[in-house]
Amino acid sequence: MFADARKRRGFIFPPYVFLLFPAVLFMLLIYAYPFISSVIRSFINKNGALSFDNYIKSWDLYLKDILFTFSITIFNTLASGTIAVLLSVYFRLHDSVISRFLINLYRLPIFIPFVVVAQMMNGFLAPHGLLNIALAQLKLIDLNNPLQLFNFIGLSFGFIWKLAPFTILIIYGGFQMIDNSYIEAARSSGARRLNLIIRILIPMNKPSIMVALVLIYSQIVGTFTLPYMLIGGKIPTTITVDIAHRVNYFMDFGVANALGVFSYILVFVTAIYYLKTKAREVK
Repeated sequence: MFADARKRRGFIFPPYVFLLFPAVLFMLLIYAYPFISSVIRSFINKNGALSFDNYIKSWDLYLKDILFTFSITIFNTLASGTIAVLLSVYFRLHDSVISRFLINLYRLPIFIPFVVVAQMMNGFLAPHGLLNIALAQLKLIDLNNPLQLFNFIGLSFGFIWKLAPFTILIIYGGFQMIDNSYIEAARSSGARRLNLIIRILIPMNKPSIMVALVLIYSQIVGTFTLPYMLIGGKIPTTITVDIAHRVNYFMDFGVANALGVFSYILVFVTAIYYLKTKAREVK
């Protein structure tokens, strides 16, 4: 009887909505509620009044860290993307023992957690770590004056080592979906390898490349373990380390939430692009 009434009104309630309800509720509780709560609390000062005090304090104290986070994110996103595109193109156009070995090898860092990567980089990049000892053995540096790599350079090395394989996984998968007939047609038309890469492979795989860049960009902004274990309390550092510092040492949740909003802003544009891309794929 109720179903007949709905049909007479011209509306039928989709039954699959009930199946989606648990997933939607989970998303609202785990992601939406903390996000909205963080934004609201960032505007509440210590006296419980609405103000921009937390943002002013964050801007005065952590402007260098915000710029450092943005620069480290942009640099490592572009570096990881460039390396991933070059290696993916090599894997796609070459079928050899070396390429097959590298294809199997590059997947290893994907399964290593950031905390393990940070510990590995601590031993590798330390003033008397493996890298400096190896360079000293080659007479390239003096071990009494080793390279100081617990900074932008060392952090970038760790991010690229960890994230480039993940980027390759996405981009190489996109290249594999390109039919060989396009490549053979370009070669038969006299296209050189560089033109083949720039005008055929990369344009046809642009969606996969952009999605990979968006994912690693967002991952770098939100990573805490690697910056904390490599550069710790040094200045500048990343926003995630500052958030932990404000909470653990000062119990200052207002400034911590304001810094969180700055990190949301850093990933807002890329998140919109990712959602639009996925919506187009669904359509």
